[in-house]
Amino acid sequence: MYYLEGSQEILRNCAVLSHPYLNGGPVTQQALRGAYLRLLKELAPAGAYARYLEERLEGDAADGPPVTLYTDRQQETDALAEVFGLGDDPRPTGAIASHQLDKCRAGAAFLAERDGELAALVSLLTHTVFTLPASWTGSMSERNAIGATLVIPDEHWHVNDVAEAFLHEFTHTALFLDERAKGHFQAGADQVLLRSAIRKDERTLPAVVHSLLVATEVLTWRHRHGLDEDTGFRLHGSTRSMLERATESYDALTSLPAWREDIVKDRMFQLVESAGKHLSAL
Repeated sequence: MYYLEGSQEILRNCAVLSHPYLNGGPVTQQALRGAYLRLLKELAPAGAYARYLEERLEGDAADGPPVTLYTDRQQETDALAEVFGLGDDPRPTGAIASHQLDKCRAGAAFLAERDGELAALVSLLTHTVFTLPASWTGSMSERNAIGATLVIPDEHWHVNDVAEAFLHEFTHTALFLDERAKGHFQAGADQVLLRSAIRKDERTLPAVVHSLLVATEVLTWRHRHGLDEDTGFRLHGSTRSMLERATESYDALTSLPAWREDIVKDRMFQLVESAGKHLSAL
């Protein structure tokens, strides 16, 4: 979304969706942030996560460091894990490993150093970054918890892997908002199965489209900032293999019968076509 559409389109979606929750007065960054959080509270499923968001509304600041790591308290991470569908998953007990917090902070700083505009957008739309003790590594976002980002870094991840995790999940967040503002898929799109550009397994079409757009954003990030194979990519794999998978996904999606007419809406058709052009230029 950021590289495909630019920051103004992302901000426009946020402003349009959040407008009913503005309290009057000038529309400052802080006012937009407050309205956005009130929107997310209304969208949140009832339960511990909704109560968590209610508390986040108090004393929130949008002018802090980019991508602040907001919570590592167990009561809060338990509420977040539940809305992410991880509430019943067996997880290692004990404290969060220090390298997880350190790498999350370092990855946020790495992102901000290289693209302050992107980092400011991530900070505006991300209300919480959290990590958990876990037997796996990676990152997650959830359409029922827009604005929350889970990052579980491996101790051997390069700092860019963490930055890419933030970009990956921010792209999902921006797409969730764009879908609410404009509409992305026709009924039945989730019945179509294709191979993902990120996880490489068979997934529903909306997930595959998201993976294509995420891959395009990550590849563009690497290209613009001169991040080559010597970086040792661990989260998303090599640039070459990622570009091949993304191109395969684009070809598979756009080769589907009645792709434009019966599966996606005009907005998503536009985004996928833009991704195809970006990929061919890399």
